[in-house]
Amino acid sequence: MNRYYHVCSSALLVMCIACITACPAQAQRLTVEEMYPSEPDPFMGNWEGRWSDDDVDPTITAQVFPLGRGRYQIRLAAKLFMRCPTLAIIETPVKNGALTFNEQGYQGEIRNGRFTGARRTGRVTFEMKRTTHEPPTLGAAPPENAIVLFNGANFDSWNNTDGWELTDDGAMMVTPDAGDLVSKKKFKDVRLHVEFRTPLQPNERGQSRGNSGVFVQDVYEVQVLDSYGLEGTYDECGALYKVSAPYVNAALPPTQWQTYDITYRAARFNDDGTVREYPRMTVLHNGFVIQHEQEIPWITAWKEVERLQPPPVERGAVKLQSHRAHYVQYRNIWVVDMEQD
Repeated sequence: MNRYYHVCSSALLVMCIACITACPAQAQRLTVEEMYPSEPDPFMGNWEGRWSDDDVDPTITAQVFPLGRGRYQIRLAAKLFMRCPTLAIIETPVKNGALTFNEQGYQGEIRNGRFTGARRTGRVTFEMKRTTHEPPTLGAAPPENAIVLFNGANFDSWNNTDGWELTDDGAMMVTPDAGDLVSKKKFKDVRLHVEFRTPLQPNERGQSRGNSGVFVQDVYEVQVLDSYGLEGTYDECGALYKVSAPYVNAALPPTQWQTYDITYRAARFNDDGTVREYPRMTVLHNGFVIQHEQEIPWITAWKEVERLQPPPVERGAVKLQSHRAHYVQYRNIWVVDMEQD
């Protein structure tokens, strides 16, 4: 055996071992039932409480979500749904039916529905309870002048429906075989209500967790993503994609229904066709203002060459993005055409 053959054979052996090691993890694709489980996770969600002795910042909160393989992330901060300093971001495994930690100046335990803990000295303690935020427009009925795009019954208002499935509870879900769902009617200025929820995909990270998007006039996207517990950057949930990050990350835990209430004003043009005013958008996410009269000076596209295209002149569709195997669900979608209102 010559040296070249020996090196190549060794490299091939290493590749095979790596493949054998990786394949079982890759094969563990979750079912829809696992991504939308009927039983709630015992740890995941928002937690709120108070310190036993702190008259400056007396409140403490936590956002807890699974990372896969029995591990969880705990994000401690003074407030929920507010840009405030993060106290600690902790990763810890489940042991003996509980999450426990003692690091970064904090110690704590989540067990049997109670979250207790303290600062490291143990003299100042806290207790938190899990809370659920109910979006104020969840289930909102469409006004008389609204055009209902989806009421849970059919896809009559949409084109390109292959791969989108109706669920038993009156929602629709994107599957890997789907393309973008495109409304038959086209609009410029609109007021749009959308309800959505993202799947539980604990083994995924970043843009691979519950990725989709809501588009107006074909090309302007409000990002849909499982961004629960994250910072809230310009490509995460509530962002005008690569244009404007949300004022605050208002995302709820995966599998919980969320709302977007979007007001969009299309671009205005001079008589010679040049842009007089760029589009503007206001977005309420779960009742929180995350974009307000935000100017959109370029297309919210992935590639720069697409972002630099001029704003559309004609009416465009409402679109729901298909983004690979992300199984995002939608329901109760209606729009008010502000040009005809």
